[in-house]
Amino acid sequence: MRSFFQDLSIFKKINFIFNKNKYGKILKKLSKDRFFLNFFANLVFLSLWIVKNTSKWRGINEEVVEQELKNKKSVLVLIWHNQLMGSTFSWKFKPKLRPVATSHRDGQLSILVQKKFGLEPLLRDKDKPSSLIKNISQASKNGDCIYITPDAPHGPRYEINTNIYKLALKYNMKIVILSFKTNKFFKLNNWDKLKIPLPFSKGIYLWGKEIIDPNKFSDEEKFNSKLIFELNANKKMINEYI
Repeated sequence: MRSFFQDLSIFKKINFIFNKNKYGKILKKLSKDRFFLNFFANLVFLSLWIVKNTSKWRGINEEVVEQELKNKKSVLVLIWHNQLMGSTFSWKFKPKLRPVATSHRDGQLSILVQKKFGLEPLLRDKDKPSSLIKNISQASKNGDCIYITPDAPHGPRYEINTNIYKLALKYNMKIVILSFKTNKFFKLNNWDKLKIPLPFSKGIYLWGKEIIDPNKFSDEEKFNSKLIFELNANKKMINEYI
């Protein structure tokens, strides 16, 4: 079984199908079908469940997060979108982790899979942006922590697309940086080169050593520059552990 999962040829075929125009159009039509979406969500959930239970995991700098959570205030957890798959396994802390997910067709699969893992996503609807603010407001009042991929939903990769600065200031939330990597993964040929962890891997969750306080920045540009620097530094540093 181990050799089967390490053989990437099957994933290359899947990647080819997803990126070939002819089949891509078919998949887009199928993704509108609720039965197909649920079937595929179950398949992804099962795959990630196998990854979770056949791999060895190590968290680094978890004490930094634990210390910050002692203040009993919500924090924003940031991770680049291409490290998203499997990264929610890292949450071992008491407050709930609430991922922000788009209600667009592309995000429906992610929402279903997250729910199967016991998470409660906060929906981002481009037609009703106020609904996300309302959901985040309620989540922060409950002491939940918010999980955001700042370059989502469609990139560009490694650029801040979400208005995190105003969000963090409005709800007085500090920022925690997270990077995730496994030594065995398959990389999709999509906009962010999404990395899919494979079973029987060694996985690392690297939390940033610095808790970022938005109140210490005079404007959004300086704040975003700091976030990008820390996210990329953490992404580079994780290679030292795996």
